[in-house]
Amino acid sequence: MTYWADYEVNRGRQPEIDCLKALVIIIMIFLHVFEGCTERNSVTYYILTYLECLTGAGTFMLCMGIGARYSRHQTPKDYLRRGFELLTVGQALNLVRVSLPYLIIWWINGDSAYLSNALLIIQADILSFAGFAFMLLALLKRMKFSDGAIVLTGIIMNAFAYVLFRYFHTTGNFLVDQLLAYFIVTDAEAYFPLCSYFVYVAFGYALGRIYLRIRNKDALSARVLLLCGPIAIGYYLLRAFVPVSVLPEFNSIEMYIMKPGPDALANILMTVFLLAVFHILLRHKDAPMLVNHLSGHINQYYCLSFILIVPMCILLVGVIGERMKGNIMPMLYSLIVLTACYFFISWVDKRKLPNSIIKLKSPWNVVAITTVWLLTFAIVAYVYPRITEYATIWNNYLDY
Repeated sequence: MTYWADYEVNRGRQPEIDCLKALVIIIMIFLHVFEGCTERNSVTYYILTYLECLTGAGTFMLCMGIGARYSRHQTPKDYLRRGFELLTVGQALNLVRVSLPYLIIWWINGDSAYLSNALLIIQADILSFAGFAFMLLALLKRMKFSDGAIVLTGIIMNAFAYVLFRYFHTTGNFLVDQLLAYFIVTDAEAYFPLCSYFVYVAFGYALGRIYLRIRNKDALSARVLLLCGPIAIGYYLLRAFVPVSVLPEFNSIEMYIMKPGPDALANILMTVFLLAVFHILLRHKDAPMLVNHLSGHINQYYCLSFILIVPMCILLVGVIGERMKGNIMPMLYSLIVLTACYFFISWVDKRKLPNSIIKLKSPWNVVAITTVWLLTFAIVAYVYPRITEYATIWNNYLDY
């Protein structure tokens, strides 16, 4: 049976991709609430971490690679511009959710841990990764790399990052380590280094070309269920219960940050499996309205949810001195965050307001972009000489 055509036959919205992106952002919002606002010892928290391990940022990045193939703007210049926009939005988010709140709390109570967290204005976060990934994709397209060569580049980068971290952790200078962390794993805040995660974008980009030519999605989805599902599920079961000396502990922070080859491949197979599952469940129907809203505004949900979550974390820890306990309150607050994001984003859309500083009318967009970067440099220059301990994922952000 022929699954693919020799030309593009599958344009338009792909409901199963919308469903998967919606699932990922919902899990992500709930997990961020439980990570920041609770003691991280509830059953719900552990379930969310496992779900995040199976899908998580890797799934979002693979979908981003597919989306790049569906975009109407696919020149290297377009990708370069998109990369810079994502970097800038990421810096604006770090200002609002991290640096300014922590600086204010430090000015109030003088706790150096808050000042250390303010330096997270520079960090290898998912938006900074996305920005650099688009820039790298622009370079590879400019060099006329084939899809296979782009995938191979991602695989080599992933292996390089993992092997390098076994022998190199730090230059001895935290600021240098933090800048390097945008690309490789270091002792700094290297949550989403480009070398570890670009393999997802590369596979997604190559998959996007295949996706555009799928002739019989029903038959192909059934085959994918039988092939990818058992392999991915079997791998994760073995990974969870059988220690592998050369790989990080299952569901550990090292596993999540480095995503060594076998883990990344299993994550990709699980993502493809879920795409097939959602296609079969939908049975050629459009995705529900809420799903389309979540998928179409995934960056806005990500940014806005953090703006609502971080102040709550600071309030609980810095003011009340106690995080939420149990499952009910954090679940309720997660729903409040999700609902608030929905209504605010819908309100912005209804009034046709710019939903990003990049979309402000000229010259205000130039003013906003310049302000974001100038504030970034100013905060680094202000904070860095004043601290001797640095908040990172490796030290649980000094347990603020």
